[in-house]
Amino acid sequence: MSSADEHLRVTEIWRYPVKSLGGERLTSAQVHRDGLAGDHRWAIVDESNGTVASAKRTRVWGALLQCSARLDPGADPADPAALRITTPDGAESAGDDPATLARLSELCGRPLRLQYSSAVPPGGMTMEMEWAPETHEGMEKAIEYSSARAAQDAGSSVPVGAVPTGGGRGRYYDLAPVHIVTTSSVRRLIDDDTPIRAAVRRFRPNIVVGGDDWDDGYVEDTWLGGPIEAGALGLTPTIPVGRCVMVTLQHGTVERDRTALRRIAARHRRDVGYGTAPAPALGIYADVHRPATVEVGDAVRVGG
Repeated sequence: MSSADEHLRVTEIWRYPVKSLGGERLTSAQVHRDGLAGDHRWAIVDESNGTVASAKRTRVWGALLQCSARLDPGADPADPAALRITTPDGAESAGDDPATLARLSELCGRPLRLQYSSAVPPGGMTMEMEWAPETHEGMEKAIEYSSARAAQDAGSSVPVGAVPTGGGRGRYYDLAPVHIVTTSSVRRLIDDDTPIRAAVRRFRPNIVVGGDDWDDGYVEDTWLGGPIEAGALGLTPTIPVGRCVMVTLQHGTVERDRTALRRIAARHRRDVGYGTAPAPALGIYADVHRPATVEVGDAVRVGG
């Protein structure tokens, strides 16, 4: 076990230009009140019904997590020509290249289009959320169902609830503009020789705090009581991050882990603000009260 103080630094910054695609690792990022510049600004949409693709419905959209997206440095995030998408075959092309949508459509087996978040009318975002209608039967059954989602096919008779996003604020994230994870928390869930940096990628954070050998437990749970500063960036923690079936899937080159959600459910449940019993949780969401640029190596200060 090592001292928390020596680990209170930003060690990774991630941006996800397209919802449910892998992201890009940055050395610095401008963070606005609604999130990292360029983060979750694009979504893939099913042409047949207008549904925003979410990898929470694994057999339909799970393969998207094996793709990745990045933005050309300094470019306008709204410009599709600045968006670069890489598919599992290693091919990279721009967002305005017809070949990009052709490959994505073939991967998912349906016609798709890219949509920028400003094109969505207020209140008009609809996403397929993982906590489906059967959650009224109780959280235990919902967790069991979600854990088994990796084996569910698109033709299942159990629907996935299509509901408005909870906190996108004009972007395609679900609940909050910034998502923070510590290496200490992630380490508590590793039962094999998976490298810590690979394990972190399963959780799709924006900001990662801590070194490779940090092992002080679920430290960010204690951060919910006060402000966080990462360099000049000021953050206000809001709620723990409830986890779903996406943590079990393959993320880029990080292989799938079918038991990941069950391990979280067994080891770490928190009140995640959904009006349910304590849920599997890891990491925290935060609002931005002081926009600034954040950089890898910035010191992290917790509390007033």
